[in-house]
Amino acid sequence: MWVKLAQFILRNRILILSLIFLLTVLMGYFALTNIKLDNKYGTMLPKNSPNKQDYELLKKSFGGSESLLIFAIESKDLYKKEKFQAWYDLGEKISEFDAVDSVLSEAKLYEVKKDVVNEKFYFDAIVKSRPTSQVEVDSLRKKIESNPVYNGILYNEDHSTSLMMIFINEAIMQDMKKAQILFEIEAEAKKFEDRLGAIRMSGMPHIRVSVGEKLKGELGLFIFLSVGVTSLLLYFFFRSIKIVLIANTVVFIGVIWSLGSIGALNYDLSVLMVLIPPLIIVISIPNCIFLINKFHQEIKDHGNKARALTRVIQKIGNATFLTNFTTSLGFSTFIFTNSERLSEFGLIASMNIMAVFLLSICILPIILSYSKIPKPKHLDHLEKQWLKYTVVKIETISTNKRKWVLIGSIAIVVVSIIGISQIKATGNITGDLPTDDQITRDVVYLQEECGGSVPFDVLLDTKKENSFYNRCEEIEAAQAYLATYNSFSKSLSIADAIKLANMAFSNGDPTKFELPSDAKLRMIGKYVENSVGGADGTNGFLDSTRRITRITAQMRDLGSYEIKSLLDSIRPAFIDIINPDKRFNDSLYSLISTQSGAEKDGNLNVLYQNSPSVLNDLTSIYSNGNEELADKFLNDDALIYTYHDKPGFNDSLSSAISLNEWNVIFTGTAIVASYGTLYLVNNLLSSLLIAITVIGLLMALLFRSWRMVLVSLVPNFIPLLVTAGVMGFAGIPIKPSTLLVFSIAFGISVDDTIHFLAKFRQELKLHEHDLKRCILVALRETGGSMIYTSIVLFFGFLTFSFSQFGGTKALGVLISLTLFVAMLANLVILPSLLLYMEKKISNKALAEPLFQLYDEEEDIELDDLSISSGDKTDPDSN
Repeated sequence: MWVKLAQFILRNRILILSLIFLLTVLMGYFALTNIKLDNKYGTMLPKNSPNKQDYELLKKSFGGSESLLIFAIESKDLYKKEKFQAWYDLGEKISEFDAVDSVLSEAKLYEVKKDVVNEKFYFDAIVKSRPTSQVEVDSLRKKIESNPVYNGILYNEDHSTSLMMIFINEAIMQDMKKAQILFEIEAEAKKFEDRLGAIRMSGMPHIRVSVGEKLKGELGLFIFLSVGVTSLLLYFFFRSIKIVLIANTVVFIGVIWSLGSIGALNYDLSVLMVLIPPLIIVISIPNCIFLINKFHQEIKDHGNKARALTRVIQKIGNATFLTNFTTSLGFSTFIFTNSERLSEFGLIASMNIMAVFLLSICILPIILSYSKIPKPKHLDHLEKQWLKYTVVKIETISTNKRKWVLIGSIAIVVVSIIGISQIKATGNITGDLPTDDQITRDVVYLQEECGGSVPFDVLLDTKKENSFYNRCEEIEAAQAYLATYNSFSKSLSIADAIKLANMAFSNGDPTKFELPSDAKLRMIGKYVENSVGGADGTNGFLDSTRRITRITAQMRDLGSYEIKSLLDSIRPAFIDIINPDKRFNDSLYSLISTQSGAEKDGNLNVLYQNSPSVLNDLTSIYSNGNEELADKFLNDDALIYTYHDKPGFNDSLSSAISLNEWNVIFTGTAIVASYGTLYLVNNLLSSLLIAITVIGLLMALLFRSWRMVLVSLVPNFIPLLVTAGVMGFAGIPIKPSTLLVFSIAFGISVDDTIHFLAKFRQELKLHEHDLKRCILVALRETGGSMIYTSIVLFFGFLTFSFSQFGGTKALGVLISLTLFVAMLANLVILPSLLLYMEKKISNKALAEPLFQLYDEEEDIELDDLSISSGDKTDPDSN
């Protein structure tokens, strides 16, 4: 196959270059016109995840919780005339933006009032105009601070911090290009800092657009650094500008294709997708090194460019294909994680790794075919003394110091395992940002001053329309329970809305900010129905079906496992508070379901008296819309007792009890981000196991020997253990970005193993009884390229350490470390293992593979192959 491929490539150079050019133009079009930024939270969760569905229910019912932009200032002197005027002016200025739905602050505040004539409530501005005197400001302060609803919401307990809440239009936040208007809003606010002092900015709109801007900057930075570093290394290795330019041609086209494929498939540019172009750069350069090294070696051996190019495609093409294929497999395992964003990342990465192989195997030979034969100075790198010295040293260690290699390897593994035991897992909204980043500092400030900065909601599914009226006290108690944890800001709920309505109904008396009596509540309900928006007047806390209500707050930006632990701690007591009869009813039902006759009737009577609503729902189930039967149940209390021993009664009773137990759902940005991290941690571990299994099977197909599979995998496990150990000792936590290291590094590091073992097997067929010689020849032939490519990969991935995101920075450093250790393992431990298994491995390694990695010494016929002028060597000479 590779013989025919070589013939096809070198005989159809113009056609192939034309096709590549057209595809590059097309991909460039998609890259420029169809790439969108994605920095939403919760996108890592699969669509069928319960936490994802809960969050979608929140957005459907209440419009989500990611549209609130927050400005915070130190406010001990806010009520000095000049500063209060500035706070008022800022609110007015921000309100002028079309993207802003509303603004709420102490200088732009409303109170609920009662219209006794029309029997309705209405909102009236507390600050009706810009105050002009200190007396007016003092009067406003007294009025604002007497209203209990705003304490803990717009200012903290000691009034040292004041907030301006800016509600951004939801449609704006769905389009990140339109959302750039937030930078204009924030820039306008910065103009007021000379009058207000430092303005801190937070809220999900601010975090999303700021992180998005950082992502765009990082994409350009990574491409620039990756190209710069790899170009310098290529020039250092080959001392040829031409080689650098040829390799960069492959690189630039690969980058365009990678970005184009993201756009063509309508995928968004997420924090993961930003890594694709530099990954393609770093991975494509080793392809170029192996191909160019082989070309130069062939030129040095016989000087025939035509033969050199065909042998490059014929011999290295096969091995390069397999190494790219294994790297692609490492990424493709992400496709099966059931996470939409991670699957997209895996698909794009694996697809483009194979695409860059095609670019390398086509572009390099074609361009070299039009070039002059390399000058002798360009072949000097084949005889670099430092490289030869390094390879010789490695030969000595692996062949003569096998015992110490084995002891050292075991010691390293033991130490690594100790480090692994110290690894912790985490993941939070700002966890990847530096602690000194302005976003992080502002989030921390809000947490310290106001209790939280990340949206948190509790959905309460009451299951029946308007039944929330019956448990306002329970909702209030649940809020008080949340307040006992220092992880949340002050919460708001339908209970607070009712207390505010009661206060308004009582002519603004702050002492009436409390839950009203049932009789008063019915009168207030009439006012609510007559108010603007009617029954939707409470839609901030009640969905359109009037079945689902919520408690909303802000919470601290905690790690994923901290949030899970916190919710596990809160949930049982919270559910008991919301459903005070649940435990009693459930325990009583467990008895009733096993009873009959008088004993059953007695316990049911207790249940009916304790929970009259259960009785009402039970009779509704049996009447099933039959008004006549419903009236009979209403007028005859004993009628229900005639149903107690009928078939299906227990199921009907269970349904009635269930209708009275509200579902409690914890959700919000904090929750989906947390569980997204937990989900990825579990699935990335699975993807690593899949990668190891698939690559192991590939090795089995290649070498047809389980011993060879074992030998090939051991040197690639050790680097993973070392990296995990370093993470434990260095305090680097497990999170999605750091877990990516293992699958990526394993897929790449095994490439060197394949090159070495393939050459070793080839030599073993020629010198079956001299294993040591076969190992030494394999080391000398592949050692240089392995060192070259490892250096390129090491410094290429190290460019990620310049990222502003801690996860990306850790990813770059850890992959570089893993690949460096993998290089040493493949050069030292792998040969030592082969020598240890000398007697058991020779015959097995000679078994015919299902496909050839290297075509042994077969050459194609060159008579019909024409290479362009510029080659001073006779094509037919040898």
